[in-house]
Amino acid sequence: PADRGETPAAEGAWLFAPGGDNPPSGESGTGDGPSPVRVPAAPVLPEPLALQRGLRPLQRYRAPVRPVPRTLDERATAERAAESGLVLPVLRTDRRREARLLLLMDVSTSTVVWQQGLDELRQVCARAGAFRELQVQYLHEGPGGRPGCSSRPETGGPLHAPEQLSDPTGRRVTLVLSDCAGPMWRGGRMQRLLHRWAATAPVAVAQPLPQ
Repeated sequence: PADRGETPAAEGAWLFAPGGDNPPSGESGTGDGPSPVRVPAAPVLPEPLALQRGLRPLQRYRAPVRPVPRTLDERATAERAAESGLVLPVLRTDRRREARLLLLMDVSTSTVVWQQGLDELRQVCARAGAFRELQVQYLHEGPGGRPGCSSRPETGGPLHAPEQLSDPTGRRVTLVLSDCAGPMWRGGRMQRLLHRWAATAPVAVAQPLPQ
């Protein structure tokens, strides 16, 4: 109360940190300036660990048509040479991870809000340990409504044809993050593009909207 000589509380809230500047004029404080506080954003993916576990079976993914990768077993080759006197290479089947992940985000007026979801999805896929390589690209609507790919989410830059991302060996798994509400979906161009990609390797669409 003013009759007891106390300073009335200021409107709003401030946090004061040691070593800061003086508080704004008219504000009460401890002599230190206000400091901004970073509040963690709510995650887009509700259960990232469950999604990560669901991706682990892709560690055993093998392309349907592929040459059998083999590596030289030096120890077995040396033992065979010592026993037989002939240097004949011993080859072992290579069991390395084969799947390569292409993570795409459909950039349109309705999907620009999913950038945080793309970042979380990229982290989940990287931690799953199922992919030998992870590449992130953005799908834009190019001239004439045709889809084009870019490594940046901003529009206006150079675009390359989506066919350059196709993998005839079948080792690349494609995951598209989209709410399927953009103009390329309404015109059917996205459906045709995914159909062409799915002819050689698995393709899936991650729908960020509620079920």
